[in-house]
Amino acid sequence: MKKVIISFIAITFLFAACTNNANQKEVKNTEEEIVTVDEIVPVTVSTFEERAGDLAGKKVSISGTVDHVCKHGGQKMFVIETGSDARVKITADEQVAAFKPDWEGQNIELTGIVEEQRIDEDFLKEWEEEIMADADMGDDKGEGEHLGGNMEKGGSEADKSEEMEKVNNLRQQIAETEKGYLSFFSILCSDYKVIDTDDEDTDGEE
Repeated sequence: MKKVIISFIAITFLFAACTNNANQKEVKNTEEEIVTVDEIVPVTVSTFEERAGDLAGKKVSISGTVDHVCKHGGQKMFVIETGSDARVKITADEQVAAFKPDWEGQNIELTGIVEEQRIDEDFLKEWEEEIMADADMGDDKGEGEHLGGNMEKGGSEADKSEEMEKVNNLRQQIAETEKGYLSFFSILCSDYKVIDTDDEDTDGEE
């Protein structure tokens, strides 16, 4: 009788082990079949500003005309769209060598991650220090859409009083918010295609 009971228990354990192995194998196969795909959200220049808050940290695609390329290293440019006053700031990630000044006026298609920059009192104090120290704040021409209207930083020849007026205007805007800061959005470009006037494409690889 004991032999029968022992045999039955052994068979039960063996069956349970086989079942567990089968379940584990099924789970493993299921996990292997899962493929993560980065969703690329299409946006337009004219709607970027209103959608950017919900898209921060996400990958987007956008196309437009290059309006300005920063002369200081080509790490920044601005894209516009026909029929709209909107402008979108584009920065180059580590995979993109630099944007070229001769792209200005050309059409471009690009993908990248939406980034948020917060302008708060600390940022404004640093800006004030740069103004008083006559620091060269770089070629930020065209950054108005990024810093609220015509609030772009001036270069080395910028008028101090005008720069301080920009700072004070931003400070007033911050005071009118409950958050204590202003949010401005840009796109960190990882891949692009420039369409020049000769219909020759210039590709940037990820």
